[in-house]
Amino acid sequence: MNRAVRRLVRIAPAFLIGSSLASTAAAQSIAGAEYRLAPQWTQYRIDAPVDVTVSELAIPLFVSMPMGDRASFDIGTAYARAQVTSGAERSDIAGLTDVQLRAQYTLGSDRLVLTGGINLPTGNESVSADQLAAASLIGSDFFAFPVSNMGTGLAITGGAAIAYPLGAWNLGAGASVRRSRAYEPFAVPGESFRYQPGNEVRLRVGVDRPVAEGRVAFGATYATFGRDDAGGYAYNTGDRLIALGELTGRFGEQDYTVAAYNVFRAPGSYASGDRAGRENIANLFLSLGLHTLGTVLEPSLELRDWMQNVYDEGDATGPARSQNSRLATLGLRARIDAGRFELFPSGAYTPLGHLATTNDAGLPVQARLTGFHVGIVVRTSP
Repeated sequence: MNRAVRRLVRIAPAFLIGSSLASTAAAQSIAGAEYRLAPQWTQYRIDAPVDVTVSELAIPLFVSMPMGDRASFDIGTAYARAQVTSGAERSDIAGLTDVQLRAQYTLGSDRLVLTGGINLPTGNESVSADQLAAASLIGSDFFAFPVSNMGTGLAITGGAAIAYPLGAWNLGAGASVRRSRAYEPFAVPGESFRYQPGNEVRLRVGVDRPVAEGRVAFGATYATFGRDDAGGYAYNTGDRLIALGELTGRFGEQDYTVAAYNVFRAPGSYASGDRAGRENIANLFLSLGLHTLGTVLEPSLELRDWMQNVYDEGDATGPARSQNSRLATLGLRARIDAGRFELFPSGAYTPLGHLATTNDAGLPVQARLTGFHVGIVVRTSP
């Protein structure tokens, strides 16, 4: 791995956002299962001084099966291939990801939902030295690749959520705990390196209500983590606070969506002993649904900003410097009804962007960033 790729791996650490609770299925039997297939290709090009191209082919598959009136069962996995190229050097990783199983049960008058999930380690949880760049860069929340990791070992999650109507508003709250088993993240011949993730606790609150011909919703998630253990070194890269909001409605005969999220990570530390400065990712998404040509076309604009407080490597006392990376993405999605199938082909282009990095002298600079995304979601239900 050359010096530019090593710099990029260091400034793009992976952290998990997590997923929201699934809604209760309305069908009454396994025959009423819903299937979703979403093949997609994403690529980013980062110019000098990094000179790296990062791409990923992802094919997620998700099945949701109702089990009577109050229970449902979900199973999902994906095939992914990620590639990082820099000059003549290349890093590749490919294969099936972990299988995720999730079940939920609704109690009483539909106000309390119990959930449980298992992450089965069917994916590639151990990476070799030549796979490290590809495995690391797809985990960056700034790039937001469809598949952010190839495998994370066995994990069990349990949680509960409650909803309560208050006038025109719906109020909701939930909590979950995730416990993970230790695994070996690096495949190094003749060596053993065990990584034990700390326990994760997530607390969620949310509100929503109808507004005119649409809906407004707000939510927040606080995620706190126990100390990870990497080869005997305990560390914690910082708790997360995630806020989001969405407004949907109609403008004349057309639909519109305004959505935003913000991910804040508190300061922490890495296994190396270096300090991890705070980070913040803010994202704004705007789309307009045009009812035309017998379908719905949705042009969109997405803006993202990634702020990092960065400490010099090996410096335990010096001040942090702040750096920002940004991108702007233009997208277009269509919705096509085809009998039992719903098709959502989409494409997006990132013509404007820059990534904060350092040059060969260690000085902070901005590298130009461009990218594109193509994909299709296929959904079927009875």
